[in-house]
Amino acid sequence: MKLVIVESPSKTKTIKQYLGPEYEVVASKGHVRDIADTGKGRLGLDFNNNLKPIYEIIPAQQPTIKMLNEKVEKADVIYLATDPDREGEAISWHLKEVLHIGNKPVYRIEFNEITEPAIKEAMKTPRNIDMLLVSSQETRKIIDRVIGFRLSSLLKKTVGAASSTSKVSAGRVQSAALKMVTDKEEEIQKFVPEQFFEIEATNSSYTAKLQEPETNKVFLIKNKEEAQNIYASLSPLMTVTNINVKKQLDRSYPPFTTSTLIQSALNKYSINSKRTMMIAQTLYEGIDIDGKNVALITYMRTDSTRMSDVFKNQLVPFIKKNYGDEYLGYAHMQKDTEGVQDAHEAIRPVSLAMVPDSLRNYLKKDQLQIYTLIYQRTIASMMKDATKEITNVTFRSNNYLFMSSFEKYSFLGWHKAFSDKKEEKVFEGKEGSTVEFDKISLNAKETQPPERYTESTLIREMETSGIGRPSTYASTMDTLVGRRYISEEKKKIIPSKQGLLVSEFLHKYFSAIINIEYTAKMEDELDEIAKGKEKEATYVHQFYDNFEKIYEDNKEVIKPIPTGELCPVCGSPMVFKTGKFGQFEACSNYPSCTYIKKTKKDPDLPHIECPKCHEGYLVLKTATKGPKKGKKFYGCSQYPKCDYITTVIPSIKEAK
Repeated sequence: MKLVIVESPSKTKTIKQYLGPEYEVVASKGHVRDIADTGKGRLGLDFNNNLKPIYEIIPAQQPTIKMLNEKVEKADVIYLATDPDREGEAISWHLKEVLHIGNKPVYRIEFNEITEPAIKEAMKTPRNIDMLLVSSQETRKIIDRVIGFRLSSLLKKTVGAASSTSKVSAGRVQSAALKMVTDKEEEIQKFVPEQFFEIEATNSSYTAKLQEPETNKVFLIKNKEEAQNIYASLSPLMTVTNINVKKQLDRSYPPFTTSTLIQSALNKYSINSKRTMMIAQTLYEGIDIDGKNVALITYMRTDSTRMSDVFKNQLVPFIKKNYGDEYLGYAHMQKDTEGVQDAHEAIRPVSLAMVPDSLRNYLKKDQLQIYTLIYQRTIASMMKDATKEITNVTFRSNNYLFMSSFEKYSFLGWHKAFSDKKEEKVFEGKEGSTVEFDKISLNAKETQPPERYTESTLIREMETSGIGRPSTYASTMDTLVGRRYISEEKKKIIPSKQGLLVSEFLHKYFSAIINIEYTAKMEDELDEIAKGKEKEATYVHQFYDNFEKIYEDNKEVIKPIPTGELCPVCGSPMVFKTGKFGQFEACSNYPSCTYIKKTKKDPDLPHIECPKCHEGYLVLKTATKGPKKGKKFYGCSQYPKCDYITTVIPSIKEAK
């Protein structure tokens, strides 16, 4: 028997039907082990053995490992078919390490789409696990563990205490992204608007704006008196002095990457990044069509715009047949961009025969929207550029010139497949003719501050700056929202008070680590490990030594955040602190002054140590959802790290 192990259970049935009865296909259900939460700083690193990570089976995956071992025992050969990226490569390696494979042959296979030809081709070209990719992925995990654990613990003692919540964290990518948001907010708050005046003429069809005397730019008049004098001299009866027509190519877009798919889904349908990636995952793994699981798109985590020659050769006759020979163009691809891994193809449909309209009865509304975006964009990327005519018309009123622009398409090109073109405007007058405008307006305006990020523009900025990778965009946004560091108002991202506090803290003490340039440089260095140009052990040591020096240099100078009150005993500022039993307010002059502000406690709840983790203490809580919503219970103060709950308070003796 030949055993194939994939990640997702939803893939098993489809792949099994393509491979035949001699194969058994089972799922690992994702990661099976992780770096242990033990040792120095709970980092899970062996400091006596070259900082090697100490791995442990994820408790919830024990039944899966047992099942996989039973299958391995009966198998003659094992194929590891986890996802085709670095994370998938690492999962394959972990599976090989924990399963009782012995001397049986083990191969790694990968496919970019779950179709019969792709899977059968993958089975013809098995390979060994790429340990360079594994090293890159595991180095990423070690670095994220060190930064996340070490800085998060400091945040909980300082910012967490001040914000009355322990749910604060830091991370290599999330903190750099948060810095982008808070920097933008700082720009906005510092912005000082300046007044200017604009003059425009309007009629029922179009608007013309006053131009600067020697340029074609809109005249933004800064002096109010000058603006009023010009306005007073104008007549609504104007002469057409010039009509200038020029042709301009409207170039098609390349096919989708993870980033551009997320941006398009947000901009067109307001589907957030997390939801978009969940939908794309289901389209990749397959949907049920008349009792058969059918995959619709290629792998959805990619930074490449490349399409296979086989698929491009299918697009050529498709475009000719459905749109005409004159619409066939060439494959539009992004320019080579630093940091792009180009490991897989772009996101595209697996079959042009699966037309979006034919799937209306099988897909949910948002699934159909995402699939249609992918389908249309893929076709458009191989179609000819559109051509539009830009007509600039100049009008004269006394000695002043006004200009208006009109555009229409002389050739629709790729818009035939992916239509998002603007409404066309046409000017029907001639040079020398007279046009009477309905109204001339003098408008007082102000310069505007920089635009806040939307989720779409923040992800685009992350990609442009080189922080994060296709697999991290959605999870980064989810973390920032989940930690309540940011919120959205009219689609604009606004940092919360806690977000500003966290970002300020990290910038003040750890700006050498938490910044965009450092994070982008680290992504490049992880790529170098994947290429074999950098050694994992050497890089981890260099990073850890550098990090620890910065950490230790700053740890001692970090000061607790003041509460805004003074100590009633000695008059020193009161500060927020955290201790064994959570947050409290104390005098900053400790140990000279030991004053601690008393807080009202639940009289029925003494400070009892959690009998499960022995780190937290029991606190009174109220269920917020489920059948027991509104009911009181006691839970560990270290939740979600510790999930102990009880409805009966044990005695102090029992707890100890």
